[in-house]
Amino acid sequence: ISISLGAVLSLNAHAGVIKTDIVMIVDESGSMGTVQANLRTNIGLFASILSAGGIDASYALVGYGRSGDLFRTLTDFTDPSGFATAAAGLVASGGTEPAYDAVAYGLNSYAGEASSFSFRNDAVKNLIIFTDEPHNGTSTTFDDTDDLLTANNALFNAVLRNSSTIASIGPLATNNGGAVFDLNLMNTNDQQVVENFVADFANAKLQETIDFCVVNPTDPACINVDPDPNKP
Repeated sequence: ISISLGAVLSLNAHAGVIKTDIVMIVDESGSMGTVQANLRTNIGLFASILSAGGIDASYALVGYGRSGDLFRTLTDFTDPSGFATAAAGLVASGGTEPAYDAVAYGLNSYAGEASSFSFRNDAVKNLIIFTDEPHNGTSTTFDDTDDLLTANNALFNAVLRNSSTIASIGPLATNNGGAVFDLNLMNTNDQQVVENFVADFANAKLQETIDFCVVNPTDPACINVDPDPNKP
């Protein structure tokens, strides 16, 4: 499975490596076990596509919705192998899924429970949520969450299923440089389907990260990336 031609051409038109810190926020409710297993076994594929495209990525993992422990850090930023080891600790036993609060937790901004992810000052912030349920369980609003992502200049992607979930969380992605992806393609035992999805998703994330520096050339993650290498 290779990087898309468009992503390669786009990256080759830039000088310098783009750093990104990716927080994956994973629902730990009872229906998510297959998704969690597929994420764990395919993080290497996802990471290899970003790396081959010239992206210096680190990976952190948040679990949310676990009974008795709604938010928890399974790992601070690490490499794909460390992420896979940490992801083995995900559970599928909860029933309350406060997605908006989980986003705040992933940005070190949730007042109810401290988190301390070590974002690099010169890296693009990337958040990815995996869930099959809309935000529930707290009064935190969509607008507050959207404003928080904007304040952090963070990219956001959502891997979702069910129309109510897409309506609740999907606009956070489309408002913040990302898109909505189909969780059903991760919720299967057909590994070819899963691998195809992961490759497509990674290529999209690669292109989004490159595009971020085209739009935000003065961001600390982008100041050494030349959006126009042909200029005098």
